[in-house]
Amino acid sequence: LLYTIKFEHRWLLFIMGKFAEYLDGKVYSCKHCRTNLARHQDIMSKQYEGTSGPAYLFTSVVNVKCLEPRLAVLFSGQHSISAIQCSTCSTDLGWKYVRVSSANQRYKEGKYLIESAYTFKENRWDQSYSNKLIKSKSLRQG
Repeated sequence: LLYTIKFEHRWLLFIMGKFAEYLDGKVYSCKHCRTNLARHQDIMSKQYEGTSGPAYLFTSVVNVKCLEPRLAVLFSGQHSISAIQCSTCSTDLGWKYVRVSSANQRYKEGKYLIESAYTFKENRWDQSYSNKLIKSKSLRQG
């Protein structure tokens, strides 16, 4: 059973004993627990590589937790990054760029790299489908 509530103009779902923000439209979700992570429209680039292969650079994400920042040597130089995990199931997803070493890489600061191997692309969702889903789930909880 899924429980939904509306809080400050956002929908929250109760999944695996935790509340997670629900996103409308085309979204990328955690491959293991299907918690929404990011909107397709928030992809900044698909031309990235993570530790397991292809990755996406997102301007914003939801339902992730950032670990302690650390220095890492990546293809583009030495950066301060924080590993990110799914806030529901703790699957490692990628990292957040905290600070970069060179001026030509500054656009990455505050952005999130999520590896495609850990995501599931929810293509079928549109506004009308998600509204029907939320209404049907809300009716079941009452």
